[in-house]
Amino acid sequence: MARRTKEQAAETREQLLDAAEAVFLRKGVGKTTLDDIAREANLTRGAVYWHFKDKGDLFAAMCDRVSLPMQAMLETLAAAPGPDPLGRLRDDGANILRQVGSDSHTQRVFEIMMFRVELNDTVQNVMAAEQQRGEHCRSQLASVLRVAQELGQLPPHLNTCLAAFALNSFLVGCIHEWLEHREFDLAEQADWLMETFFVGLRNAPPMPVAGAGCKAMPQG
Repeated sequence: MARRTKEQAAETREQLLDAAEAVFLRKGVGKTTLDDIAREANLTRGAVYWHFKDKGDLFAAMCDRVSLPMQAMLETLAAAPGPDPLGRLRDDGANILRQVGSDSHTQRVFEIMMFRVELNDTVQNVMAAEQQRGEHCRSQLASVLRVAQELGQLPPHLNTCLAAFALNSFLVGCIHEWLEHREFDLAEQADWLMETFFVGLRNAPPMPVAGAGCKAMPQG
């Protein structure tokens, strides 16, 4: 009985998260109430409060449910880059684009985060945490790119800090533009997109201004 009760609670939680995705996407996070989410899930407001302390807590749980594995991938790659860190980084980027292109939950949550969020007290902690994770990912990207450079996979003049900035911007930009327009199959084109970016990186020209780069991260 206890096990079934636990399973039912987990099912209810998932039901609420599904409902939150649907209503946040339809109305925007700021205009959505907990009553809206409860009605969408065919549950009571009390059921919402049983699982989540407020709308911000529910929003955070929704985001965490489909969090892209970028940070975990980079931690693993930075710790053990192996003989082909650039190839592994390209494959990891393609896997991220494939997840966005093929998983409906991921698509809805990223569409909400990119287009349906108003910066207010409800979401500011979550968005601040996302910004910190993004900064850490760029630092890890620069570290992996420096290893690739040391192995001769990238030109010695490449500024790995700026390259990390460009790669992160490329991934975020691809996701943003694809979610807005959906003009092609992102999962199908993920490998081509990443390989095209990395061809450019491997053939990057010298920096036009000596010493230019990002001050927040080590330089390549």
